[in-house]
Amino acid sequence: MRLNYLSVTFWFNYFDDHSKFIEIINKYLENEFEEHKLLENTDNYFQPILTFANNKTKSNILFSKINLQYNMDLPDLAKFQKNVLAIYEALTENGIEILHTALFTEGEMQCRNALTHVTQNIVNSKILSSDLVDANFKFGKKYDDIFYKIISLMNKSKIDIPRNLDVNNNITPMPLVSWKDVNIKEEIIEFFYEINDKLSFDSTFNYHTIESYLNKMLYILKNDMQNDIKNLIDKGEF
Repeated sequence: MRLNYLSVTFWFNYFDDHSKFIEIINKYLENEFEEHKLLENTDNYFQPILTFANNKTKSNILFSKINLQYNMDLPDLAKFQKNVLAIYEALTENGIEILHTALFTEGEMQCRNALTHVTQNIVNSKILSSDLVDANFKFGKKYDDIFYKIISLMNKSKIDIPRNLDVNNNITPMPLVSWKDVNIKEEIIEFFYEINDKLSFDSTFNYHTIESYLNKMLYILKNDMQNDIKNLIDKGEF
């Protein structure tokens, strides 16, 4: 199993003090980010208004007026956990109350026949047939009456296109590439995983993410990378 990225999103009430936020990140994640940039379009609450980047570790922070997203494109779970807790501390100690939090990851598993493997324990036998060419499943459930846990699975093929230039030396758009012209390098099962405490936010008056719940989500994330996703794929257990 290979992880392709790790991500956390912290949601909070309106906050747009740019200089204060830059000061917070530089203090609590000293030397973590090489550069920051203030974007011009600040009208939309959801659009990032500040970005921080570390080009060596391929990690970044996107900060909007109502959330912060920390992304790590070269996954290092121990470092990710450390930085997530540092960001949580930075926000809460500076008066930014975190309303709810979500942890994400995306990854893949090599598989000789990904379609059969991803469907054999999940799909009704009336659906399974030699004509089935694609499958995409999404599962969500309550966990401990505190969290939502969501997993999506799909089969995917990684391909080589030996002839990818047309007569004018332009790359051929994918819709114009025939599968007769490609080589399948490997089949994979791609997965998307999320755990969040939105269930508690939705059901508890004046809820906000507490540190013990954040630690628990990080623990569940780590454990599920080793067990839950594989059990869903191999045994149909979720």
